[in-house]
Amino acid sequence: MNIFFYIRFVFALVIFSLPFGKGRGWVFAQQVPEYTQYILNNYGLNPAAGGLSNNKYEVLVGKRLQWIGLPNNPNTSFFSFNTYVGKRRSLYRGWHGIGAYYQGDRQGTMFQADDFYASYSYHLRVTRHYNMAFGMAAGIRRYTWRITDKYDPVLVGKNVWLYPDFIPGIKLYNSKWVFDLSVKQLYKNKVKQGSNRIGSPTKLPPSAYITVSRKWWARSYLLVIQSVHLKYTYSSLPTFEYNMLAYLNKNFAVGMTYRHLDAIAAIVQFRWDKFVIGFAYDYTIAPYRLGYANSQELMMGLSPSPWNDSQTIRQGRIAECPTFQY
Repeated sequence: MNIFFYIRFVFALVIFSLPFGKGRGWVFAQQVPEYTQYILNNYGLNPAAGGLSNNKYEVLVGKRLQWIGLPNNPNTSFFSFNTYVGKRRSLYRGWHGIGAYYQGDRQGTMFQADDFYASYSYHLRVTRHYNMAFGMAAGIRRYTWRITDKYDPVLVGKNVWLYPDFIPGIKLYNSKWVFDLSVKQLYKNKVKQGSNRIGSPTKLPPSAYITVSRKWWARSYLLVIQSVHLKYTYSSLPTFEYNMLAYLNKNFAVGMTYRHLDAIAAIVQFRWDKFVIGFAYDYTIAPYRLGYANSQELMMGLSPSPWNDSQTIRQGRIAECPTFQY
């Protein structure tokens, strides 16, 4: 199996999703929902993470309330499930992962979006110390736009758009480092009202995500996970985010996030064996702070503990798969 073929294939998808040529500018830019605890919700960011957990199953649910206090403030919820197929006999043989993901985005009664995806991933060893995974999520997206404006007959009533979507992803990882690359909204949908488009050319621009993470032991009782997250929507400037999470013991973790020129956030997580619950609070520092309130986020589910996996590696008891578990 030639892994470089898969690398070229996924990167080609990223390159060819760029808007080239006259008349291909993005006028309509629907923002993809973001999560402060993207380290915990790694599968929701990159389908290549499916089947990575040393647990047989990984299940996670979450909800994010943005700009609380404003009328019709955005709120997002999700549900994810992924597992590996068959047995992972050794590092010298690849294995398969499958999963499903749902995400609902609401803004009062005016706007709502529902995303349904199924994913497949393949993991294999590329060097003595690194593994690589390739993933693809495919599904459908449904946008509903409801406006009652007697002065604009085009937008009166309920408008629904349904179209396919694809999310390719690559993941390079070992027991300490991980590199993620994925692209959302790869399908360049044109929003239409019947047979006519609303206003000027209206498209949903692709969004590329790059994440580099590292975990290390500061003390025998303190595990630290740091990550840098970059998002690039082809219609705007890149956004930068830094995240740090410190596990003080097997059951408790605290962390912080800095989203450049946008917000700072505090994170608290509690774990009981495989069950985890995490809470994040975002404080807006952008110039529009007086106009927009802060945000809250809650996630819970069955997810592997990074403490147990890292401790096993440090003590020399290398597990069957030296994966980078969050």
